[in-house]
Amino acid sequence: MRKFLLAAALAAATLGAGAVMPAQTAQAQVGTAIPAAGLTGDWAGGYVSADGADVNTFTVKLRQAGGTISGTIYETNVFGDQSRALFLTSTFAGTIANRQVRFTKTYDGSGGVSHSVVYTGALEPNGRRIRGTFNAGGAAGTFEMVR
Repeated sequence: MRKFLLAAALAAATLGAGAVMPAQTAQAQVGTAIPAAGLTGDWAGGYVSADGADVNTFTVKLRQAGGTISGTIYETNVFGDQSRALFLTSTFAGTIANRQVRFTKTYDGSGGVSHSVVYTGALEPNGRRIRGTFNAGGAAGTFEMVR
């Protein structure tokens, strides 16, 4: 059921992204080598908590410089103070090596949310999908990002 919900969430994010997700000119190569700016661009994603209770989609503005990644994530506010913000914004920083991705997302306080979440995943060989897990100090689940 969780995989279905995540797939549905990603489909909605991808379809809703429209012009937000332009075709990338720098594609990741098959194998473990990734071009210096191969992941830079717009991504759509989604996450599902381990118990399946929390499902959400997000958009990502990602920048890659060698083995480091950083950027901004925008998501619908499904767990913060919705009277303060309909969307949550966070920044992230992390690494990519041999298609293994790890980053920490920190919410900026919008919607009263300011905690950090650690994401660990793997980039598929075609360079167009990252799948993995997240941990937010006890709350955990799976995530997926596509471009």
